Amino acid sequence: MQLNRGPIIALVATALIIIWMMSSVLTPTTIEQPKAPVAPNSESYFSVQVERFESQTIVPELNIYGQTKPNRIVHLTGEIEGKVTKILAREGSFVKKGQLILEIDPQDKPQKLKQARSLVKQRELEYKANEKLIDQGLQNQTRLAESEALLESAKAQVKALEVALEATNIRAPFDGVLENRNVELGSFVRKGNKIITLMDFNPFLISGYVAEKDLPKVKVGQKARGKTLDGKLHTGIIRYVSSQAYQSSRTFLVELEISNPSERQINGVTAEILVPLKKSNAILVSPALLALNEKGILGAKHVDQDNHVIFSPVELIKAQSNGVWISGLPNPVDLIITGQSFVSAGEKVTPVLKKKAVKADLLEANTSNADMTAEAP
Repeated sequence: MQLNRGPIIALVATALIIIWMMSSVLTPTTIEQPKAPVAPNSESYFSVQVERFESQTIVPELNIYGQTKPNRIVHLTGEIEGKVTKILAREGSFVKKGQLILEIDPQDKPQKLKQARSLVKQRELEYKANEKLIDQGLQNQTRLAESEALLESAKAQVKALEVALEATNIRAPFDGVLENRNVELGSFVRKGNKIITLMDFNPFLISGYVAEKDLPKVKVGQKARGKTLDGKLHTGIIRYVSSQAYQSSRTFLVELEISNPSERQINGVTAEILVPLKKSNAILVSPALLALNEKGILGAKHVDQDNHVIFSPVELIKAQSNGVWISGLPNPVDLIITGQSFVSAGEKVTPVLKKKAVKADLLEANTSNADMTAEAP
């Protein structure tokens, strides 16, 4: 007789499941106990990056911003009336002292001058004749005095005509550059009319206004430097310091005189006067390393020998494009360059010294030496 296997298989499977469930209940579960927290290391401090700076002796400069200007400037005007007949020098031309710039129509002045000179000769003969008659007792002193007066009057007329004739020639009173000509060929010039401007740029000046707090630092006769818009530096002398303040800004006019053999310059261009001050020991740092403390005092954070953070007030000595020069710190000093915002004065830190960058020229030299060594037999 053949048995039905289906119920038997179901009973066996049920029995196995019951046994597995009973084993999980009877076997004790091992529970992992939480680990106790590790106490922090009391010797671990906040790390900051520091860089060592050593002070240098520098000469700070007082910057006075201003502009270039000529040593002197003259507006040449007409002394007589007449039409412009010749223009011999153009705007922008450099002219020498006495050089003819333009001519005005003399009209009949040459003829009048010739007539006046002839009259002088006549009056001289009359005067000499009266002198002989006086010596012979044939003439009185009154007649002699009258002839002398007529002679002097004729001479004065000649002088006046010579001056008027010379005034038709407009000449340069000094070496300089011509600008702003107000007449053209055929223009009618009247007395006092501006004809052309002459500017003397040897020497040329840089003028600017200094604040009243800096006025004691600038002296007449003091050597200083001038910086023009093209970046060139020129050595000169302070020739003028105003004694009266500009009312709206409470500043004082300063002029720096600079020798200019080339006699070429531009008027009204932005420039600077650099007045040297007393020597000072300072370090060059990035402005980002400076901060204000709770009292509003400007300073910098550094680390002492015991790795404590120190905040020291500093004085700005000089500012330039690649940083600022400051004084008031120890020499040398380990300035905090990274992490200064996360530490306070008095706090102990772990300083990490910044490595100095290898200079490009030194690296190139070392590379060249290595190549030469490799090529050697």
